[in-house]
Amino acid sequence: MNKVLLLTKIMLKNAGSSLGSKKGSGWKTLLILLAIGVGLIPLMAALVVFVAGLYDGLAQIGQEGALLGLGIAGTSLAIFLLGIVYVLSVFYFSQDVEHFLPMPIAPGEILGAKFLVALLYEYLTALTMIAPIFITYGVKSGGGFLYYLFALLVFVALPVIPLTLAILLVMVFMRYTNIGKYKDRFRLLGGLIAIAGGLGFQAFVQRQTSGTDSSVEQLQQMIAAGEQGLLGIVTKLFPASKLGALAILESSTWSGFANLLGFFAIAVAGLLLFLWVGNRLYFSGVMGISESRAKRKKIDEATFQKGIRPRPMWLAYADKEWKVLWRTPAFFMNCALSSIFFPLFGLVPLLSRQDSAELLASLSGWLQGGHMGGISLVVAFSAFVVMASTNSTSITAITREGQGIFLSKTLPIPAGQLLVAKLIPGTLLSVISMALLVAEAAWFIQLPSLFIILAVVVGIPGILFVNLLGLILDMQMPKLEWGSEQEAVKQNLNPLFSMLMGMVTAALCIVLAFSLEASLLQMGVGLFVLFVLADLFLFRLLLRKGPSWLEKMEG
Repeated sequence: MNKVLLLTKIMLKNAGSSLGSKKGSGWKTLLILLAIGVGLIPLMAALVVFVAGLYDGLAQIGQEGALLGLGIAGTSLAIFLLGIVYVLSVFYFSQDVEHFLPMPIAPGEILGAKFLVALLYEYLTALTMIAPIFITYGVKSGGGFLYYLFALLVFVALPVIPLTLAILLVMVFMRYTNIGKYKDRFRLLGGLIAIAGGLGFQAFVQRQTSGTDSSVEQLQQMIAAGEQGLLGIVTKLFPASKLGALAILESSTWSGFANLLGFFAIAVAGLLLFLWVGNRLYFSGVMGISESRAKRKKIDEATFQKGIRPRPMWLAYADKEWKVLWRTPAFFMNCALSSIFFPLFGLVPLLSRQDSAELLASLSGWLQGGHMGGISLVVAFSAFVVMASTNSTSITAITREGQGIFLSKTLPIPAGQLLVAKLIPGTLLSVISMALLVAEAAWFIQLPSLFIILAVVVGIPGILFVNLLGLILDMQMPKLEWGSEQEAVKQNLNPLFSMLMGMVTAALCIVLAFSLEASLLQMGVGLFVLFVLADLFLFRLLLRKGPSWLEKMEG
């Protein structure tokens, strides 16, 4: 056990250098943590208000217990989906296993340490999602000591079950996608299939619990059956969630203690299954993950001349950045993939419902209402901005250079053109996200052509604004000391700041839209002018100050 904890500490220490390990960086770390806390306050406050209102509504029909079940099931689903990405990063793309194997460490100890690292990440997810629900429910219901004790124990075991499911799913795919010279390609394919499998699981469960007349009748019957009726419906998403919710609800009885033991028993069983499967599948799937084969083929003179044709320096460097982004598994999973998958995530809860046609028709009517034109445009603009802020490409453009930053400074390319080239991949990926979202809306909601054109026209300056801010921020706080590509993009706080900036920008625009009540065209012109001016200011700042910022960086 001591070796497991020591390995976990080493992995976390290697992953935690983004907080600053250099002498005199303590104040910067404190400011970063303070900024994160301040940025999360509005989100937590909004969640508490929402939960309190939901509690009051459910309490009127005696179904407030369903709130705990919904919170535990929803958190479990989020941990499962995010766990797929965490597992790929921690277990496979960190590339540290081959360093541990020659050491006097048992395979189970390596597995245990990696599980603890992934579990700690998931605790942060669970804390932001379920803690406000537990606390708000406890305050509203007047919960006593046993309520909070049982809630704490359920929180401790909560991430274990969905995380073990995610690990097992990923291990199976990664074990059987280790195919010769196409190893990297098939590993990426395995990761994509694992994520698609998680989304498919969510869609299947949701489709079984939504929408039809029979399900409505079932809902009515379960509500009439008593307080636990609605709880049984919402916990179908993750059946083990019902035990956790009942344990907290009945914390003052022996029945609650029995449910708590059952919840922990499932978590322990999942952990044992993970260790058993991991010892058989993990190491054979991870061995040689850093190796690859080059493709060798002869090219003729015409192909060679085409490959060395002269191009603008900024375009050639942008092309290099683009290829590295797509060919490096960690960069692809954490930067490029989000631009493709995030626009598709919104379709899952809609299309997986059996009443999706009615919901889409209602949404179309609401968006196209005469008084909602300007607000609808701002909502679309905000969605583009938030999606762009979740893309880590620009916010890690300098960080991804690592200690090789000195090489970029020696290239025969002006610093301004180099920075423009680094801005292009992230902006292009954000535009792809916007195009996918617009295509989905145009197909399913059938929005008018004018709305679509205006949304794209105002969306591009908003996307550029987020990417410019991200690149400038990364130049101010680059994380150049990293041991693996996964550490550079996943264990880095800069993307979190990008998300906060995107959410704040979107929130301010929405508040402004409701305050002004402008028409569709007026809102479009206003957003376009505002963000074009902001982009011009940031772009000039980047070209003026960027070269000197770049010169001061040391790998």
